[in-house]
Amino acid sequence: MLNTKYTTFILLAFLSAGLFAACSDDTPTGEVDELRAESYSYAFNEGQALGDDDSAYRGEHDRNLNVDLSVEEMENGNASITVTLNNTVSGETYAVHAHDAADPDTTPNGTPYNETPNGDVFAGGIEGNGGSASSTNETSISYDEIVNDYAAFFVVHDPLQDLSTTDLTTYLVLGVFAQSLGAGESSLRSESFTYEFNEGQALDDTETAYDASGEEGDHPRNLSAELVIEERGNGLANVTVTLNNTVEELEYPVHAHDAADANETPNGTPYNETPNGDVFAGTITGNGGSASLTNETELNFLELIEEYEAFFVVHDPTQELSTTDLTTYLILGVFGQSLNAGEANLRSATFEYSFNEGQALDNPDTAYEGDHERNLNATMVVDEEIDGTSTISITLNNAVNGEEYAVHSHDFADPDTTENGTPYNETPNADIFAGGLEAADGEASGSNQTNLSFNQLTRDYGGFFVVHDPLQELSTTDLTTYLILGETARQE
Repeated sequence: MLNTKYTTFILLAFLSAGLFAACSDDTPTGEVDELRAESYSYAFNEGQALGDDDSAYRGEHDRNLNVDLSVEEMENGNASITVTLNNTVSGETYAVHAHDAADPDTTPNGTPYNETPNGDVFAGGIEGNGGSASSTNETSISYDEIVNDYAAFFVVHDPLQDLSTTDLTTYLVLGVFAQSLGAGESSLRSESFTYEFNEGQALDDTETAYDASGEEGDHPRNLSAELVIEERGNGLANVTVTLNNTVEELEYPVHAHDAADANETPNGTPYNETPNGDVFAGTITGNGGSASLTNETELNFLELIEEYEAFFVVHDPTQELSTTDLTTYLILGVFGQSLNAGEANLRSATFEYSFNEGQALDNPDTAYEGDHERNLNATMVVDEEIDGTSTISITLNNAVNGEEYAVHSHDFADPDTTENGTPYNETPNADIFAGGLEAADGEASGSNQTNLSFNQLTRDYGGFFVVHDPLQELSTTDLTTYLILGETARQE
């Protein structure tokens, strides 16, 4: 049954059309030299007739269909009505009807029109030919009555679905008879979904969170995704995936995996391991920012929004693709359902350094010689950051108040290539750590955020960690002036 506001609107439309026609009849009349004609145009049904998207067409027909309606006066004074459909589908028969206005209190389904079309005015099938197709009905109704007095709906039904005289969303064209209908704004629907990084929140299990602690895998945890499902003019849907905070030049496999019975899949997964390429299965190339890819599906918009059940997965491009190991998934969520952020599973590692007694190189000749108390020790904490970088924090204990301690990381080097034969570059690596820490209350501390990832810093980076003696002149070659000497981000 039609909504009451639809009924009200249409009745007002009929009334306004009648008033307009009545005003036009006030012009003086004289001898008719030529037969009269009026033309009307109708745009596609985007809900503009009722001012409501809920009455807009929903189906698979292209939305470029439009209609020209011509009312011509015949010599006997009656009207000839020609309907021309433009941009038709070849081989499809379009039901085109005039439905007389009626009191909705008297119709079976409360429609403000008779559901049985008025064949005396126009009710017929027009065969589509891929372009423009027409049909004419020579009525026994006067031209003046059709143009000025006749109150009715003008409807073009969708030939691609069952004919309905109550469901306005099946009408390709919906307007008032002999009253042009302008184009409406697109009523095509769109839904957006956001997905935060896989911290195990999809399955409420941290064991399924992305894990970069293995031998492979080292992606920043600030990657996120947006999934947009957009209705095309034919009712089918486009699926667009946008990845944010991508790493430049990495190739991200992005998949929709259909839900499945875990008892029936080879590895007990609750989804088919083979992705559904009809929905989305593609590779998005990272560009250092946001990167997108669109798939024009052959699936209906509502089917994807309301019925399709699947996992939405972004695989880690820094390791071998797996369809069973959820800890390799950067994004893991339900297709068409947003995924909120989970608590970040960021890693932290602590390294303790005792006073330099020559133990780092297993050589007592490298032990400290000087006046500083030998109870100084250091703690280094490496914290993983959400953007894939790391923060190094250093604390010196039992420091001399008021003294500034030079604390450096010196990259390993081939002593045959260094100026003084040192097994490290004498110029400290400021990207890792190089600064002065001033002591107060027996403690000195400072931190630095490095571009190296947690894995790179704690696994790959090679360097010496040095705390120089503030009580004597700084030297980068005399190891006996080093209060602390050890490997950066490695345990003694």
